Amino acid sequence: MAVRIGIDTGGTFTDVVRQERGRLTVHKLPSTKDDPSRAVLQGIAAVRKRPDEAVDVVHGTTVGLNAVLEGKLPKTAFVTNRGFVDLIEIGRQERSELYALEPDRKTPPAPRELRVEAACRRAADGTAIEPLTTREIARIVRELKKRKPEAIAIGLLHSPTAPQDERAIARAIRSAMPAVRVTCSAELWPALGEYERFSAAILNAATAPLVSAYTERIQSQIGNGTLRLFRSSTGILPANEARAFPARAMFSGPAGGVLATQRLCEAIGIERAAAFDMGGTSTDVCLVEDGRIQTDQGQIAGLPLPLPTVDVHTVGCGGGSIAYCDRGGALRVGPESAGADPGPACYGKGEEPTVTDAHVALGHLGAATLLGGGFSIDPSRSVRAIERLAKKLSLSVRRTAEGILAVADASMARALLRITGERAVDPATAPLVCYGGAGGLHAARLCAQLGMPEALAPMHPGAFSALGLALAGDSAEVVEAALEPWSQANERQWRARGAQLRKLAAAQLDGTPSTDGEPGGKRSLAATSRASFVLRYRGQGQGLAIEATKEPLPRAFERAHEQRFGFVQPGTAIELVRITARAERRGKPLPASLPAAAGSRAPKPQLRKSPIGGAPIRWLRRDELPIGATIFGPCVIEEATAATLLPSGWSARIERFAIRMRKSTR
Repeated sequence: MAVRIGIDTGGTFTDVVRQERGRLTVHKLPSTKDDPSRAVLQGIAAVRKRPDEAVDVVHGTTVGLNAVLEGKLPKTAFVTNRGFVDLIEIGRQERSELYALEPDRKTPPAPRELRVEAACRRAADGTAIEPLTTREIARIVRELKKRKPEAIAIGLLHSPTAPQDERAIARAIRSAMPAVRVTCSAELWPALGEYERFSAAILNAATAPLVSAYTERIQSQIGNGTLRLFRSSTGILPANEARAFPARAMFSGPAGGVLATQRLCEAIGIERAAAFDMGGTSTDVCLVEDGRIQTDQGQIAGLPLPLPTVDVHTVGCGGGSIAYCDRGGALRVGPESAGADPGPACYGKGEEPTVTDAHVALGHLGAATLLGGGFSIDPSRSVRAIERLAKKLSLSVRRTAEGILAVADASMARALLRITGERAVDPATAPLVCYGGAGGLHAARLCAQLGMPEALAPMHPGAFSALGLALAGDSAEVVEAALEPWSQANERQWRARGAQLRKLAAAQLDGTPSTDGEPGGKRSLAATSRASFVLRYRGQGQGLAIEATKEPLPRAFERAHEQRFGFVQPGTAIELVRITARAERRGKPLPASLPAAAGSRAPKPQLRKSPIGGAPIRWLRRDELPIGATIFGPCVIEEATAATLLPSGWSARIERFAIRMRKSTR
């Protein structure tokens, strides 16, 4: 049986976790921005016991995401109904910048000259108003050949109800242009809302050649093993689905960390937690509640991507975020990042001060902290970079370094409020699960600012997202469009259709081989399935997903609506927007860390001088701390993949699954 390896590629580091019989091997190496596959292949080789060992690699990749953000996409054409080629530019009436005199409306990557009109039209019920003819299909193919696209998206009105026209055009294109990737909107996202569906189809088509080339490059060099992508809504994508619909894995990296947070909540018995992933380039936050991962429709570069996605809010603030003085003389941090190359000044190439450099200057990170000394840093370069910024701000080096961290904290605190306070969730009821290479350095201060009860630093926090990938199980999702008013009779029919979709999702899951990373070929855990109904008040634009339980759907919807928006509208008609079903194998539970030593007393802390003077910094190694030990701040707890800062007035208890940090009562 193949050994499971989870790999998460970030902007600064690539994290690798090997999971075998509950034992973990963790490896971390710098990302290779010019070709991320090089770091991935190096990581696989580093944790393999022998070159021909069978491996099941589950990958969280940002190749498609980065290509969209950077605008580096292949030439993409779009086929739609005659008279509707501008719909993807018109979009909705929503304005992200309400008072901008010249708003910047984002357009999907299919320019006007690459849009082809199809002389056909169907009504909302699927009835043909203007039938699609073979002559028209031939004309569409000729027009596309003239434009020589590298990818093509097809989006027709009401295709979720009647997808045959999209399929007919796609068959003809694939026959005439076999090297070109084609995406049908109704196959990718069979739901109402033409603008969102068309945008998703174009984004999928545009990223498909890039993701396919990337995964094929890795697969060809793995040897004895398979490469699979992780779904943005958690769970492993079947290989054929990943090839056809890479947009479903657009946010696969953050999803791995959220899944690991869910496993941690289950292991220690907490119902709600805020996942806080601070990496080198950005910070991702997501609420995990009642053992469930919150999902929503995604957005990327200002464009809708209405596919199920972990409900992550991202801010451009990470360890590599560059600190600078703006034109008004104020200190700013991010969103521009030094990334992996040149990286923070302390890495030896960059000159700009970053959040990581501020921690180094203050002594929170030592010259041999990163990767247990395997990635040495130069504290003197951090000090010099911050000195240059301090002169511009007319501040001392210490005040500047502390200011960089305070500005970064403010940005991340706002992100955490987005997923808690703005959604009627009291931060005081949500422990903070901190991970990513820099998460533990900011967790305690963020908890203090927001009144969160405690912070939890899990094992291997700098590779926690990769750990989630290593523990994941297979998944399948099915969507059916609808637009029907609620009635008791309709609800009975909806529930029956939901049950059918659950069976369909389970059947798709049964068609995928079980690769749980354990010898013997046994399935990881029994598959489970559930159905949800997306409901809204008549006249609303979006809906809320209500899981099928015994509770009447209107009552469950109004309770969820009041919690999410703060009000209900009694007497207003409720309607169904779509039905979704998901089947999954849960994969593996979170393994517990082994005690480092007998007893419950921690070793005496070591001392490290701060490069800019002041009191020495007390620090301990996490692998030397026995379970049950209690540590009091100020102190830094270091490990191979991350460091955790325990401020003065805080204590930390070492537990089997995490370090539990709280304000001290001593």
